[in-house]
Amino acid sequence: MRLLSIIILCSVVLIAAIAVPSQATNAPAKPEASNAVNCWTYSDADVFFRSISADDKAAYVTTDKGSVIAVGAANGERLWRADFGGEVVSNIAVGPDRIAIATRPADSSDTAKTATLRVLSKETGILVWKAEIDGAGEIFLKTAPDTIVAAASSGEVSAFDLTSGALKWKLTFAGGLSTAPAFGDPLLAFATGDSRLVGVTLTGGESRFSIELKRQAKTLVFDDNEIYAGDSRGEVMRLEAANGSDPKWKYRAGAQIGRLIEHDGDLLAASFDNFLYSIDRASGRVNWKLRLPARVLGAAAMDAKRLFVLVENGKIAMVVSADTGRIESQVDLGEAPIATAADGSHTFVLSPVSLSAYGSGQCAK
Repeated sequence: MRLLSIIILCSVVLIAAIAVPSQATNAPAKPEASNAVNCWTYSDADVFFRSISADDKAAYVTTDKGSVIAVGAANGERLWRADFGGEVVSNIAVGPDRIAIATRPADSSDTAKTATLRVLSKETGILVWKAEIDGAGEIFLKTAPDTIVAAASSGEVSAFDLTSGALKWKLTFAGGLSTAPAFGDPLLAFATGDSRLVGVTLTGGESRFSIELKRQAKTLVFDDNEIYAGDSRGEVMRLEAANGSDPKWKYRAGAQIGRLIEHDGDLLAASFDNFLYSIDRASGRVNWKLRLPARVLGAAAMDAKRLFVLVENGKIAMVVSADTGRIESQVDLGEAPIATAADGSHTFVLSPVSLSAYGSGQCAK
């Protein structure tokens, strides 16, 4: 009897072990290691870095001495340096074979009413042409294949032929601009200080739409007739350029939207209360949200599955799953970054004293 009981008990245990699935078998697969690789670091003891843009050939940085430096994307070697003096008061606009900056004299005040637009060869850094432009405050530059637009935060906008420097058109927004314009071929969208979204043609500056908003837009994305705007109260909305009076959707975050970034069909929204949201552009549905230790400084695609996220005053970058918003790993940057850019193969991180390139798993050549 005792032997029979033991046999029966063993059979029951065996049947139960077969019937209950293994936890190890059904556990979610661990995410693939992010393996962010530092490909190279460039520094220059003579200057401090200020801003960055990039393409597949080079990263372009401005300095505190009014210069622009081009650094090869593949190897981190300096390609050229162009010195102009004064202060760079714009972003770096990158065109097919030209780059552009706007400068003012170093001793000019923030209320200076003009600036100098400088267009350089991407290959050599040699000045191709320059023009005086009207406007105070920050200058926002946007390039198209044959046009460059310079828009001052005080509201003056000028468009030039990118090759020759010939003036194409000028206009002024009396209320100024509340953020950088957004390009949606063949239109430009401007967010004005009197809480409007205005669209004009790139070729002639003719008005195509004017949309009244409840509040100033603080960041814009314009793509395929769709405008995505984030405002000072944390609202993100999708509007149609042709009929924008009725937003297609709205989403309310907890604080001002500092940045909107396009990523693989979705919209990344960074709010001032340290959250990063992934939002479906068609429906406005939030795919995920991630709370970070500080405000988002920048987010770039590291590869098809991951984002490289920087926060203000932080020396750590976070590698984040683009599908789930989960932090997969962290990267020690050594220095607090001030800007980031990407070229499709590298993620560039700029600090005042260094420029570093990171790759996903390996360094592109």
